[in-house]
Amino acid sequence: MHNIYKVVVTFLLVAFASHLATAQNRTYSPYSRYGLGDLQSGGFGRNAAMGHTGIALTSSYNLNNINPASYFSMDSVSFFFEGGLTGFDQKIMSENSSARFSDINFSYFAIGYPVSKWGFMSIGVKPESLAGYQFFDDNASDDILVSDGNYTKSDYIGSGNTTKAYAGLAISPIKNLSFGAHFSFVFGSVDHFSIAQFPNDPFAFKLATSERISINDFYMDFGAQYKFNLKERHNMVIGAVYHPQTGIKGKVKKLVTAGTNFDRDGTTIINADTLRFTETKFGGNALELPEKIGVGVAYNIDDLMTITADYSLARWSDAQFPTLSTSTNDPDAFTVGDEQKFAFGVEFIPNYRSASFYPSRIKYRIGTSYTQEYLVTPQSAGGDHLRDFGITFGMGLPLKRSKTSFNLAFEWGQRGTTDNSLIKENYMRLSMNLTLHEYWFMKRKFD
Repeated sequence: MHNIYKVVVTFLLVAFASHLATAQNRTYSPYSRYGLGDLQSGGFGRNAAMGHTGIALTSSYNLNNINPASYFSMDSVSFFFEGGLTGFDQKIMSENSSARFSDINFSYFAIGYPVSKWGFMSIGVKPESLAGYQFFDDNASDDILVSDGNYTKSDYIGSGNTTKAYAGLAISPIKNLSFGAHFSFVFGSVDHFSIAQFPNDPFAFKLATSERISINDFYMDFGAQYKFNLKERHNMVIGAVYHPQTGIKGKVKKLVTAGTNFDRDGTTIINADTLRFTETKFGGNALELPEKIGVGVAYNIDDLMTITADYSLARWSDAQFPTLSTSTNDPDAFTVGDEQKFAFGVEFIPNYRSASFYPSRIKYRIGTSYTQEYLVTPQSAGGDHLRDFGITFGMGLPLKRSKTSFNLAFEWGQRGTTDNSLIKENYMRLSMNLTLHEYWFMKRKFD
């Protein structure tokens, strides 16, 4: 009965985390203006410190949501709670200026537990995509004047995020082989605003366009892992993940207005005339998550070292967006292409049995990743994929006589370029997560 109360409390925490996940701003990137914003990689504290690898990772100490098949490696008598925070610093640069932003936010919450001898389960909440930006285009600097001598100033503002709540199940039909699946519900909305002003004309109306993309639907993804036992304490794991191309239900609201005054947040015109309003519901193939395939390999020396590498391909060029396309007819428009990611990670434990020297029991982690993103720059700016390169390192700090641990991960990276009037981002992220481990399912005997 005591464990039932814990389960109830846990589900309440998941619901609270879900609400918290929809109310925060986690990026200031101008590139989050396109599509559903910046897409978030999977993985938790351990993954973040190892280059965001995880397709072939197994562990009885930490949850790994990158491959649902990995849940079968969890301790069969344990219940896991994981939660994390992420602090970040972004420096955004153009050819002539730069700006710096920083923040700290909730990053995820998850639990994991065995459901029987043949199955293990995990439930969690994690951001799926993020939008957050504010910039302007003032053509007075280019001496571009309209016929009456006035110039235009355009502001672009965006915010919002989508969140994924998931339940994952892993089973093992034969020894050393496990299969897993995630049943996910993605929900949330992203807002994009643009405002045109004529600062030199006090009688001119301001023109505003607001667009809200909202989604809510279910989808599934799958994974598999197989372990080869090599020699004593040495093994190799091969993993694979697959996400089928999936249509997502939702709607797009678009409002165009003209007026003279802004509301307090500066994103809506009050006392305005509505020039156009549309609300379009979509389903089927109007908005799609792409087919994604990933493979990974990990070489393990038990309680000493893990070396792992991942490759994944997401076929965004075959998927549909309500506001983006693969067409290159407009040379000034961003388009969609396939996304590829390469990642590598290492974990090293000097001596996990050491009782006298705590640093020997720490798990030291390092990794790197390179991503050719799905967003393709306009043809007029080179027509190339955005590229993201990052270096990561971190530590798993164990608590005495327990599998509970505190995990730290630091990432430094670069994204984009200042060539062809584009934007470059330098970023740093510090991830902190706690993995609580309890022996809920151990049968105790009393004399």
